[in-house]
Amino acid sequence: MIRIPYGISNYEKLINDGCYYVDRTSYIALLEKLGEPYLFLVRPRRFGKSLFVSTLQYYYGLEYKDKFQQLFGKYYIGQHPTPLANSYLVLSLSFSGVHTDTPELTLAGFLRNVKFGVQALMANHPTLFTAEDWEEVNHQQMPSDVISFLLTLIKKKEIGDKIYVLIDEYDHFANELLAFDFSNFKNIVSKNGYVRKFYETLKEGTHTGIIDRMFITGVTPITLDSLTSGFNIASKLTTDVRFNELFGFTEEEVVAVLKGVEMPADEIPSTMQELAFWYNGYLFNKKAKRSIYNPDMVLYFAKEYMVNGSFPDELLDTNIASDYRKIRNLFKINDKEEDNLSIIKQLLIEERVTAQLTREYSFERAWTSDDLISLLFYQGILTISGEKLGRLIFEVPNAVITQLYFQYFQQITLEQANLIDKDLKVYDKIEALAQDNNIQPLMDLTQDIISHLATQDRAHFNELTFKAIFTSLFYTTQIFKIYSELEVRKSPTEKGRVDLLILERQPWQLPHQFVFELKYIAKRDLKRWATIKKGAIAQLKAYLAHDEQLRKIANLQAYVLLFSNKKAEAVLIT
Repeated sequence: MIRIPYGISNYEKLINDGCYYVDRTSYIALLEKLGEPYLFLVRPRRFGKSLFVSTLQYYYGLEYKDKFQQLFGKYYIGQHPTPLANSYLVLSLSFSGVHTDTPELTLAGFLRNVKFGVQALMANHPTLFTAEDWEEVNHQQMPSDVISFLLTLIKKKEIGDKIYVLIDEYDHFANELLAFDFSNFKNIVSKNGYVRKFYETLKEGTHTGIIDRMFITGVTPITLDSLTSGFNIASKLTTDVRFNELFGFTEEEVVAVLKGVEMPADEIPSTMQELAFWYNGYLFNKKAKRSIYNPDMVLYFAKEYMVNGSFPDELLDTNIASDYRKIRNLFKINDKEEDNLSIIKQLLIEERVTAQLTREYSFERAWTSDDLISLLFYQGILTISGEKLGRLIFEVPNAVITQLYFQYFQQITLEQANLIDKDLKVYDKIEALAQDNNIQPLMDLTQDIISHLATQDRAHFNELTFKAIFTSLFYTTQIFKIYSELEVRKSPTEKGRVDLLILERQPWQLPHQFVFELKYIAKRDLKRWATIKKGAIAQLKAYLAHDEQLRKIANLQAYVLLFSNKKAEAVLIT
């Protein structure tokens, strides 16, 4: 039985504790061979960035030279060491935990983290620094001054060793400011801002030769782009196809994890189908050959399975959920939330959008839908699935992220309708359907939401909005596998798309599963209600008759649902 390294981001601790480790050390050699000393790579949250930064620290740090064999001996880089192994003073910085409630707190937190990194370097080399040096670091009042003092100190002491700068979560605090305090964000990255001054000082350190290499990682490129010439020396590797698999797990690696927690061999194929549905789907280059699983989600699943011997009730770790629920912040950037709802609706129903990937952000020009879609890609809330006429096709990567979209959309919808979630008792309505095939409570709830929204915003309410609202209600229970617009066969030679397929998921077993054909009938078409109903019934019957996948589903209840602003009807197909 392997030891799951869940939540461990310190490489030495992971190795010394005998935890399971997916060897990524070959990428150290690849990075070194690039010939580009200042590197920048962003990936979504919880993808293993901090562990890799820690790995670099132990590999390049002078102070760990005697531990090289212990830490790396059985891995790729231990058997193929590079010329630069254990040859640097490593300055490792992280900007997590910086509070953004006020500009003063943000500066204080940024300064604290810079001092902490510099003091850690000094502590790792105690013979090089005096008590006076420590005191001088503590006296500095600006982050750039801390770095400037360190560089001056090392040059003065003529140590001869160069610095490798590692920066993890470089934009952690800045992402918060983008949504809640945009003016503060612009101030700190502007020409006189302290974040810009900090990176300008690092850039000066490369000019003097004291800083020899840098590796910077975070979640989005926006902060670095906003620094413009203040830090324009970094080579961007985010969409480099060679690094598609640097962070995350491949299918083979997930199988190895399942074997490691002693899952029976006959369970692994079906489990992999489930995990692919929930956790897989990330591509960071259109030419990448295979998609990536979110590693934190996989390790969470493995940990829960190891304890209980079965699927966890919750497929999304609460730690990850708290990160991704910040999705709403992204849509609020530049106060554009209302404008961005159309993108959300398209993603929820069609599950794809096209856009030109924004490779460099600038707030000196208008914020566009391409900018938002690109930001969602960098955050791991969209992924690349193809290309069309020079524009990339983006999709929601997996069911976990789809679930978060729908929860966000439902939150917005209920706010617009002046309805309160807890008063609606959504779970009770879904349970009545799932357990007793009683659809009326759900029909009444949906009609109530539609009526409220249609009254307030008739101009923007359409079939797309209706389908998104109805689908979102099922995501509150987290007991279903939900397929929207699933391709099915409607005749021996033709295919179509069923609006909504609701299936049970492990570990739950339900007496009913559902397929829905949904119709929203605008006021101008109310006279055609009977005709539209007849066509929808015929279409759903054709799917049920000709699609083998649907025919195999046990206890499948098939419904045609018709809604208008003031009327609703459910037809059970028998």
